Amino acid sequence: MRLLRLRVPAAALVAGCLVAGGCAPLDVHSALDVTQITTGWLDVGLDDLGRNKIVPTISFRLQNVSEARMRTLQLNGVFRRCLESTPGQEAAESEVSPADLEAGTCPGEVQEWGSALVRAVGREGVEPGDAVGPFTMESHLGYTGQQPRDEMLRHRDFVDVKVELFVKHRAEQWSKLGEFQIARQLLTQAGSS
Repeated sequence: MRLLRLRVPAAALVAGCLVAGGCAPLDVHSALDVTQITTGWLDVGLDDLGRNKIVPTISFRLQNVSEARMRTLQLNGVFRRCLESTPGQEAAESEVSPADLEAGTCPGEVQEWGSALVRAVGREGVEPGDAVGPFTMESHLGYTGQQPRDEMLRHRDFVDVKVELFVKHRAEQWSKLGEFQIARQLLTQAGSS
């Protein structure tokens, strides 16, 4: 009788894992698609010294392309300035944040240039085929200047930025979902959501 009692909870645990979307770690590359992506430079108004300020931002949706409901997803966006290459020298490389040729991104600096954390999906989950969002992430760091914001994007000292997007499913480790180059376009608060 005692042996039978031990088997029932184990069977219930296995059934619970299957119903909840599996106990195996989530393969984010095959389970999630990042869609409706907009990147650019958000006009955040004036800084404390009265200068115009723009910051890099990304807006996107996540679609569950798996066959299981997914619960408890967190997102982390890490912004990095691009490494600049000196004319006549080899192209810059980064061991910490290499260029992603498929995504068309630059090699990034070692130092983060801001980050954003978002709780994307709670315990209610997202059903197969459904999408959640939009999510907007922006860096607190950016460029400031007296000139108009659109001129800031064309300034000779302007350095491009990319964002690396990471996802955490339940208590699993963070996994890279993708990376995106921030477009040199000016966005307003209304246009970025």
